This record gives sequence, C-alpha cells and structure tokens, in this order.
Amino acid sequence: MEDEEKREYIQNLAVEAETYQKRGQELQNQMQSLQMAEMEMQKTIEALKNLKENGTALFSLGSGVFVSGELKNTNKILVNIGSNVLVEKDIDSTLKFIGEREKEVDEAKKELLKAMQVISGRLREIDVEARKLIGREKGER
Repeated sequence: MEDEEKREYIQNLAVEAETYQKRGQELQNQMQSLQMAEMEMQKTIEALKNLKENGTALFSLGSGVFVSGELKNTNKILVNIGSNVLVEKDIDSTLKFIGEREKEVDEAKKELLKAMQVISGRLREIDVEARKLIGREKGER
C-alpha cells in the first residue's frame, strides 16, 4: 500500500471511529434515560403499594412544584397510557400496567447493550487495524 493510500485509509478509519464513538454516546444517553424511567417506575410502584384511603400525599403540579393533599378515593387512579390519554384504573391494574412497561424498558435496555457491544467491538477492530498500519509506517522509515 502506498504512503498516500495508507494515510487516506487511516483518515477513513479515524472518521469511522469518531462516528461510532458519537453513536455510542447517543446509546449511552438513551440507556441513562431508560434507567431513570426504571427508577421512576419503582418509586411509583412503591407509592401505589403504600396508598391509603384518607391519607395525605404530595401532588406534583409540574415544574418541581408540589401541593400536600388528602386522598379521598384510592380505588380510581388516572394513568397516562400514551399520547396524553388518561385511563382510570384500580391499583392492581395500574401495577400490572407499570409491570408491563418495566418489561418493555428492560427489553429496550438489552437491545441497547447489544448495539453498544457491536460498536465497542468495531472500535477495537479499528484501533488494531490503525495501529498495525501506523506501526508498519514507522517501521518502514
């Protein structure tokens, strides 16, 4: 391989590696979002299990603002099932719904891990290939 071809090939490997690194970072960010959603679901499950009629709770008004209120009917809970559609459910149905969502999050995490492993493997291959080419180039001089 000619010097100019080697340099161009090494540059192409560097561009490919940078692309994979960016994609890997995106996947890492997605993984963190899924982990946060998973933690939120666990907190929600715990809160649902501890709900009591005529108890008190903090209700989120949004933007980090809460109000203390009294629980009057814990048999009917409004659940956002997607696209801001709210459905009334009882506690058991709500727990089941959250359990199904947890399974979906777990599957998504597994898929992300597989993709991250593929990217990591290809980055290792690029590194080995580039080191060989650079090593040959240094040895030739």
